[in-house]
Amino acid sequence: MKLKRIVVFVSAIIVSFSILYTTVSAEDKSTPGSIIPKLSKTPNDPELLNGHVYPFWGPPCQRYTYSVVYRDKEGRKPEYMKIYFNGQMIDMQPAFDKSTAGKKDYQKGVRYEYKYVPNKIDSNFYYFEASNGLGKARASIIDSPDNGPVLFTTPFDKNEIAVVERDSGKKILSFSTGEEWVGGIALSDDGKYLAAKTSKHIYLFDTSKPKEPLWSFNCEQCRIGDDVKGGIDISGDGSKIISAFGERIALFDKSSNKPLWMYDKPANSYNVAISKDGKYMAAATAGEESNLNSNLVILWGDKSGKPLWQYHASGNFHDVSLSDDGKFISGSTGCPDRRAYLFSRDSNTPLIKTDPLTRDSPVHRSKISSDGSLFAVGSEAGDGAVFLFSKDSKNPVWKFPVPQSSSVRALNYTPDGKYIGAATFDGDAYIFGKNKNTPIAEWKVNASLGGVDIADDGSFIATGGTDNKLYLFDKNTKLKTEIPFNEYIEEIDISANGKYIAVGTGGSVYFFETYISQDRGKTFDCSKVIEPISESQMMKEAGYGEFGGQVTSSLCGDGRCEGPETINNCARDCDPNLKINRKTPGMLFGFGSLGSLVLLGIFTALRKFKFLEKPKLMLRKLNRTKPLVYLHLTVKKMNIILSVLVITFFSLILIAAFINRPEEEKVFEKIREKEESIETTDTQEGAATINQAEKNTSNGSGSAICGNNLCEPSFGETKENCPKDCTGGD
Repeated sequence: MKLKRIVVFVSAIIVSFSILYTTVSAEDKSTPGSIIPKLSKTPNDPELLNGHVYPFWGPPCQRYTYSVVYRDKEGRKPEYMKIYFNGQMIDMQPAFDKSTAGKKDYQKGVRYEYKYVPNKIDSNFYYFEASNGLGKARASIIDSPDNGPVLFTTPFDKNEIAVVERDSGKKILSFSTGEEWVGGIALSDDGKYLAAKTSKHIYLFDTSKPKEPLWSFNCEQCRIGDDVKGGIDISGDGSKIISAFGERIALFDKSSNKPLWMYDKPANSYNVAISKDGKYMAAATAGEESNLNSNLVILWGDKSGKPLWQYHASGNFHDVSLSDDGKFISGSTGCPDRRAYLFSRDSNTPLIKTDPLTRDSPVHRSKISSDGSLFAVGSEAGDGAVFLFSKDSKNPVWKFPVPQSSSVRALNYTPDGKYIGAATFDGDAYIFGKNKNTPIAEWKVNASLGGVDIADDGSFIATGGTDNKLYLFDKNTKLKTEIPFNEYIEEIDISANGKYIAVGTGGSVYFFETYISQDRGKTFDCSKVIEPISESQMMKEAGYGEFGGQVTSSLCGDGRCEGPETINNCARDCDPNLKINRKTPGMLFGFGSLGSLVLLGIFTALRKFKFLEKPKLMLRKLNRTKPLVYLHLTVKKMNIILSVLVITFFSLILIAAFINRPEEEKVFEKIREKEESIETTDTQEGAATINQAEKNTSNGSGSAICGNNLCEPSFGETKENCPKDCTGGD
């Protein structure tokens, strides 16, 4: 029952996010021959909105609901409403009373559903199609059908961050993250510092003191379980850490969990990277082709959270990698773009933009050499391959198509550019040399391999996957070492000195793909069907809107209890008693100010109006009584006293408001103050570029300037009127 609640709640949150970013889930299909001919557009086409499956991931024998909203601007009923499901067109059922539905209902939008209980660990490909008799529409498809739910037999409740010593094969650090998936892991060059990103936390460890992290950063609103996992990276000396979590990207110093700066404008990120010297950092974001502030590669300097530039593509950016000095940036995209890119830090105009590398699957990994002269990429199933590119040509130096065209979702590159380590979902692991596409060494295991890294000298690779094992493969001896874990292995990083291997477990990399499982092919007894809580109830409990939009733009401490915040995880926002206590001083000051102002008004009226002569005589008589007679109160003194009281209480109100302002506002104010100080005093490398970009952002009238390397749709910039800023894929 506990597993059921966990899987249902977490999966449901992810589904709601996928409603906002349907492109993210729709792009990751990769079965041969799965391209569906596109429909012809007509002025009479209906609309299909919010197509998705709920829950988004979970076990077999649970009931999953595929749903979509049909809408027609003229209020026409659908002639048919079907779901394409694993090769069949099936009628969907209305989730409303058809007998009472009228024209206005169809104009507003009506929901259709199809329910399914899987009894096998298989992929389920689907899309929605409707016709009103005059035109047709589809949803949950780009070139090929969507894939979901993602089915796992593991509950993912024993996740772990670990560091393995190369020589002994023993874990010298093991930190349980429970239900939280590990979305990124990075070691400093000497292996002393380990940065890790989980579903709801960022950690920094000193590996010589493995029991507890040096510090952690919490993101209570972040969700558990998603393919767009965020990421983390650390500078060579361990002094700077860049991480993406939720819809935020933050830079940290190793000394504190308080961000040096935080950027909260992008969509969710697939990965981040930082230069070896810690001076430049980049992110690869997901989103929608139509949103010019998503599907981005974003580049920053370490001194400011304002981007140096950003570049928009038609597909999600799945990966990003920086040369040691940050001078070159490589990236790779998903459908419909499906390319590899190379940029210079001086401009968002690509130095290299390859032709599409696959027919219908993302280019999942991109890693660059330390000097930026070479970069390697890995593509997904249907066209699974390893490519090596030079910075001088958009054509590959060589290409290695993997057997059965299996997905290469795990790939890494040695800094000197001599060796590439790669692993596939078919269980193949390879080491390549830069001079030819024939593997120098290769191994085979009975698992889908989702994580890999290669030692800087190319002497061994570390890889792992769905059999819960970390493998260490030696290039020369071909020997294999196995280290067991409790969950699927996803994140792997080898320290530059080759002494340590960091490992993180989770399921993100295994989304939207047929992976090797011991349970694949097994038919489960589904006589007892797991019934998730209703989607509407989940949306209500999780704080989502009518169409899946969740209020998650604020951190705990913004004064609003919202989304997944509760008294337990955010008392300052959700505990009414605590909120009342925090507000009490301000309320008292308000009453004091109002009372003083009223008294001053009454006193002035007594002096000015003759019909108040009787109350005035009573006050004079009172002023002559003890102990007031000793104060020698005059009209002037009373005016001064009452005026001072009004001003004092009003000042206290302002102070209380400032002290009780939202915690998030305090954090961002400190970050802004630091950025402003840096921008006015910094003379180090990169400052001139940053300051110039800021100057170009506005001409003083709140309008954008085309040519500042930032696409600003809010100021009217588009691909058509400012192609140099709003560039994109096909």
